[in-house]
Amino acid sequence: MQGTMEALVKTKGEPFCMEIEQIPIPKISSTQCLVEVKACGICGTDHSLWHWNEAIAKSYPDMAFPMVFGHEFAGTVAEVGENVTLWKVGDRVVVNPGLHCNSCPYCAEGGNEVCDHRPFVGTTVNGAFAKYVAIKSENLLKLDDNISFKVGALMEPFCVALNAIDRVKPNFGDTAVVMGPGAIGLLMVIILKSIGVQKIIVSGTDADGDRLAAAKEFGAKYVINSSKENAVARVMELTGGRGAEVIYDASGFYGAVPQAVQMAAKRGRIAVTGLPSRPSEIPMTPIAMREISIIGNRAYGSSTWFKALNMLANGVNIDAVASYVFPMKDFEKAMKLLDEKKGLRILLEP
Repeated sequence: MQGTMEALVKTKGEPFCMEIEQIPIPKISSTQCLVEVKACGICGTDHSLWHWNEAIAKSYPDMAFPMVFGHEFAGTVAEVGENVTLWKVGDRVVVNPGLHCNSCPYCAEGGNEVCDHRPFVGTTVNGAFAKYVAIKSENLLKLDDNISFKVGALMEPFCVALNAIDRVKPNFGDTAVVMGPGAIGLLMVIILKSIGVQKIIVSGTDADGDRLAAAKEFGAKYVINSSKENAVARVMELTGGRGAEVIYDASGFYGAVPQAVQMAAKRGRIAVTGLPSRPSEIPMTPIAMREISIIGNRAYGSSTWFKALNMLANGVNIDAVASYVFPMKDFEKAMKLLDEKKGLRILLEP
């Protein structure tokens, strides 16, 4: 396909510096598909890079400018490469944006989320804040007709949440704490509820008022506003002084993991998903004395996507997490809502 398309372009590595521009429609290789984007979510990473948070930016050393962000998306196949046999024009798809080499030791053992050579759509290659994206055909997954493109655009953060819970699975009867009621934290609540966790506690701040209310609607038994009460003391009270067996940090706040250490039960497990803008000071002595585990979670593997699609097919409902949809030209309005912690996940439509 030839011609130009509208795209939201980050022009340089400085705060803001994003413009709607006309750029060439990507040319696809023989093994790629051209996907017409129908909806794309604004990730916390996109929001941080819009503000140009240096700590987050350093996590993507291969980023070059101009760059089109956007990696949480769904759409339809607009063109297929000559060697592509599994997809045809018009197919509805969701896209796994994590590319990988298939030749390093981690890919060999199925850990492509920690691939040694891992470009990522929307940070190292142009992404989906655009009308079209060129994607390796193996990174496409079928989006059933009964799943909206809006929900398809939620699949990527859903997979992030699912991977964290898959790596740090609660046992029967465990108390689970989710720190940070953003989109990923709330998706964690939905997943935890769906697998039968009875006591889910969600912590946030005054700025998270609407999101804490949503956490209750999605299945949290208790919510804690840490601006008004001591979160550690409250978790200890709710667990009879034992602490929580599993804690998921989805906040991106540098003080979250140190706080999680204080509220963890003996042999508790802390899953780290948030990306803080500054280093954390983690108390090591209680980690050793109480045998607490801290487990990092980077995105997802390929198998996570199939698990997530099966969960949606079997009735797990995540529709309400997409709270606002804007045309791409109104991206600044969307970013300002995120500044104010309004809404859950905000989507753009080209």
